[in-house]
Amino acid sequence: MDSPIGCLLITHLPVKAELVRQPELAGRPVMVAGGEARRRVVIDVAPEAQATRVRAGQPLTEALSRCADAVALSVDETYLSEVNDAMLTSLLEAADRVELAGWGEFYLDLTGLASMYGGEAALASAILAAIEAARQPRLGFAGGKFPAHCAAASAKPGHWFKAPADAARWLAPWPASWLPLPPDAAARLNGFGIRTLGDAAAVPPDTLTDFLGGVGERAWQLSQGIDLDPVLPTALPEALRERLEFPFPVDTAPGWEAGVRALSERVWRNPMLRGRGATEVLLEGETDAGGIWRFQRALPRPAASAEGLSRVLLAALNAHDTRGRGRWPDAALLDLSLTVSGLTPLRGRQTGLWPTERRGAPAPAISGVARLVALSPDSPLPERRWALGSEFQPLGQPADVSVTAHDDCPKSVDARPVERIIDLWEVDTDWWTPALARRRYWQTLLSGGGLATVYHDLAAGTWRRQGG
Repeated sequence: MDSPIGCLLITHLPVKAELVRQPELAGRPVMVAGGEARRRVVIDVAPEAQATRVRAGQPLTEALSRCADAVALSVDETYLSEVNDAMLTSLLEAADRVELAGWGEFYLDLTGLASMYGGEAALASAILAAIEAARQPRLGFAGGKFPAHCAAASAKPGHWFKAPADAARWLAPWPASWLPLPPDAAARLNGFGIRTLGDAAAVPPDTLTDFLGGVGERAWQLSQGIDLDPVLPTALPEALRERLEFPFPVDTAPGWEAGVRALSERVWRNPMLRGRGATEVLLEGETDAGGIWRFQRALPRPAASAEGLSRVLLAALNAHDTRGRGRWPDAALLDLSLTVSGLTPLRGRQTGLWPTERRGAPAPAISGVARLVALSPDSPLPERRWALGSEFQPLGQPADVSVTAHDDCPKSVDARPVERIIDLWEVDTDWWTPALARRRYWQTLLSGGGLATVYHDLAAGTWRRQGG
């Protein structure tokens, strides 16, 4: 492929992203502004606002004077970053080396990909298909980043364009303001009467360096269509966040639980979680008293689905801490957000150390009495983690126990009353493990002192006490 660099460009992403959240603003002169309170400037404008001579970079007060009925929105950088991250994740399914260059701008190293896809047209279709059509992505192919960006800007929304082989001649009529230069360097070019890229290309590089300083040689190269900067792949983000605003303050556990389930479903729609699990979760919400409620938890094993995540969270939230206090907030919540991090690939586990469960054969002897042998240290089931001695005796074996329960909550263990529930969690082993297990664990504080961890086998309906 003679054009190994691609540029995926989504123009006016700040406005387009806001219109997704607020579709009722479609067709109105929307502008997105940022900066300090007294020096706010326009970052992006909708076509309806551009018609009134509002441009990016203008002070917001000037823009509003030119378009009195404009809808001015504050830039939400967190939201835009989430939108960018989601698109980056989608593009990584079409190309494995993608650089995030700005809001709605991505560079792709396409070396060797055209032949794999069966030609440039098929490759371009795959890249464009990775982005929602409503965002109107444009794709450009060229031999370097800068000409690829110009090619993307030349493409029609939803289409691709390949820069001509003679990039310098093709770029010659383009405005010199397109050069990615510091503002003072761009002003100098204009002061010297250099209006187009062709004008810049016609100036000897040494002279351009005298005009612009250290960036002069690069400006000359870019005007010739030469850009040697490599694509620097951007790593996948390591945190995902979803927020839910309640229509009215919610002060009941069923309402909060519904919010947790809804947020878990939203998070798991993100393509970034394909084949990955989350090991850290954070719930936050603003209370009607003006405070912030937080609940953070490290998961003993990665949550692999929305259902699994919400189940683990609700089990922990409905338990009590060591002082008998609940973990839900003490006040009504106005909103609720869920952040998952510690993303890790989900891989199958070796099960060869458990032949008895698979084939019913006797376990092999392991020499070295009193020596710990790792079986499956990352298993959620304690008895599958370690064994001791030459007879291959797994540690932490469940034992028979007498449990009196009400609504599946233990009230006594071996006739000793349960004084307090300290923690609650569930384990649902993966399908590839040799013996599936579905357990609801309860860590209890017994009357008179002492802790007991028991679990309800949800498949068999029996209670067992977990050792180790």
